[in-house]
Amino acid sequence: MANRPLWFLGLGAVVFGLLAVCLEPFYGIALRAAGWSVNLPFGLNSPPTVVDSSRGIKYIGSRYYDVEHFQNIFYAENTSGKHRFAPPIPVKPSKGSVIDATQPGAWCPQGMGDIFPFTSRITNVSENCLSLRIARPLGTKPGSKLPVMVWVHGGGHALGSASEILYQPDGLVKQAAADGRPLIYVGINYRLGFFGFATSKALIEAKHTNAGLRDQRAAFEWVRDNIAFFGGDPRKVTAIGQSVGASDISLHLTSFGGKRGVPFQQAIMMSGGPGLNFNTKSDLVANNTAAIAHEVGCATTYGSQSAETLDCLRNASVDILTNLSVSASRAARPPFGEGFFYPTYDADYIPDLPSQLMRAGKFTRGIPIIASWVSNDGAWYAPPQTSTDEDVLASFGLWLTGISESTQAELLELYPVKDFESLVRPDYDGPISPQYYRAAQINRDFWFTCPVLDFAWQYVRNGGVKASQIHLYEHNSTRYTPSFERMGVPMWRVAHLSDIPYVLNVQHLGGGADNSAAQLELAQSISRRIAKFVTSGFPG
Repeated sequence: MANRPLWFLGLGAVVFGLLAVCLEPFYGIALRAAGWSVNLPFGLNSPPTVVDSSRGIKYIGSRYYDVEHFQNIFYAENTSGKHRFAPPIPVKPSKGSVIDATQPGAWCPQGMGDIFPFTSRITNVSENCLSLRIARPLGTKPGSKLPVMVWVHGGGHALGSASEILYQPDGLVKQAAADGRPLIYVGINYRLGFFGFATSKALIEAKHTNAGLRDQRAAFEWVRDNIAFFGGDPRKVTAIGQSVGASDISLHLTSFGGKRGVPFQQAIMMSGGPGLNFNTKSDLVANNTAAIAHEVGCATTYGSQSAETLDCLRNASVDILTNLSVSASRAARPPFGEGFFYPTYDADYIPDLPSQLMRAGKFTRGIPIIASWVSNDGAWYAPPQTSTDEDVLASFGLWLTGISESTQAELLELYPVKDFESLVRPDYDGPISPQYYRAAQINRDFWFTCPVLDFAWQYVRNGGVKASQIHLYEHNSTRYTPSFERMGVPMWRVAHLSDIPYVLNVQHLGGGADNSAAQLELAQSISRRIAKFVTSGFPG
């Protein structure tokens, strides 16, 4: 029997693939995997179409069985050249435009290649990447007024896309419709790394900081203004994010000190809150930005943050900037480069340290929230060779500096190594010390569990919502056990990302993941709770 996630305080994509292969010779079913569409015989292959009646704009989508997809819909203009680092400019298609929304859009600039065996291979990147994808139940009409969930992907502000295969929404969309709770799924792209979160004195003065966050807000505003044409209700939008996607949602709630509100009505935050990684001013990221400027030849003096340097960076080659910034990020913060460029205090979008904004009640109120973490969220941050107290402290020393020796000693006392001895499985994990699990737990609590709990507490305490409108849970099951074994990291167990295929009810995971009946049943159960929250405000 699969482990069930522990719910507190009240709280897919390749479906029927084998069946399609079997039927193809007889019924002419032809799959277009890239566009998630299926062409059917007998005159049933007309693509789904949406018309923006106010401007006569037509969107041509694709269909994959009972789900209609619209992909690569731009919500903002190309961000290259003079628009690099600048706030997004809302896209305005000309009247009568016909938009081909059948294929995935480009990913925003980031490192290329494979990340995990069960994730996408990154091959297509472009600065013209501010697009979104929509998935809705078959037959949805403009007046359906379905609740909407908008997915903000994770990836440490260094990786990811709405088109990532981890985020296939078909299972969730189909299950919700079958249960009588139909909803619309939207996934968004936003600028990452150097292009999304570079900062400098010149950028701060121009209010061109935190571009990735501003992209996300622009995407939500596009949904607010356009989702009704696709059958959605702009007054019933739930923001859902995982990892930094969840953290970013919390930053939207505190954006502008809460004075401008947010373009969504509910939130689901998976393994993310405004924690230690965001409680910093812009100095570190500004230094990283200046280092890239120096490397590319845009700074006459090391550390220059002038307007002239900024102009030079806007004219530099996107490929060179991407390669330099990704290499520097991954060298400093292995293996993915997360935490090298990230949201920073700018006296504008982030007007103060997020922790201070929360404690001062400077946030948007009235947003019911589900917030969660994963049992071993910190597994990636602890090197497998961790075996001493010094190794444990070093596991977070790269990310968290300035801790006094007395505080370090107190921290180790809070997590006595004997508490982790029972977790060791030498015949399965290999030569893993209990110190590894100790380090993983400390990192989990630092970066995920404690920020989530503190955010929930401060939001209720300072008048955000009633306690009954906050739902917390710990996710303690994974479908990636076989994948982690193949990767040589069985000690990761229920690691970061483990909750995603359950929330989205993904029916088939690649990379040797567990697609057993028991796991699919659990995924169905969890996705039903998510759908219930999106459609009713309560997970049940």
